[in-house]
Amino acid sequence: MNTLLNSLDRYRAYAPFLIRLVVAYQLFDAAGHTALNPAEGLPGYADWLTSLGFPLPMVSAALSAYTEFIGCILLVLGWKTRWAALFLIINFSLALLVAHVAIGDTFKNTLPALTIWAVSVFLLLNGPGKPSIDEGI
Repeated sequence: MNTLLNSLDRYRAYAPFLIRLVVAYQLFDAAGHTALNPAEGLPGYADWLTSLGFPLPMVSAALSAYTEFIGCILLVLGWKTRWAALFLIINFSLALLVAHVAIGDTFKNTLPALTIWAVSVFLLLNGPGKPSIDEGI
């Protein structure tokens, strides 16, 4: 059994690719509409941030939505992955603190943001794996 598990080591470099795709899908699902239709999506996002007492809600909404959307694209490509991860860590640290912890949100509602934050930390520390532009495909 141990030999079988050890034989999987040759695929280790490809594991982050699956993680990148899953998180990129989640980011696109959350921010794609807002980033691609800013006139429609940003005001609602800004209103929600206003209700949380977030400063500069329209600017904050745009920064957050585009960080998530551009991060999604960079993760799929595996290009500038560590930079994308760093900005996603900042974005989701704020989201976790302001939009979840500060209001006493449930674990179930917090889990998507926490997952993206944790995966971003993983990608910052470990890189994108293969295939990726960063690793030379």
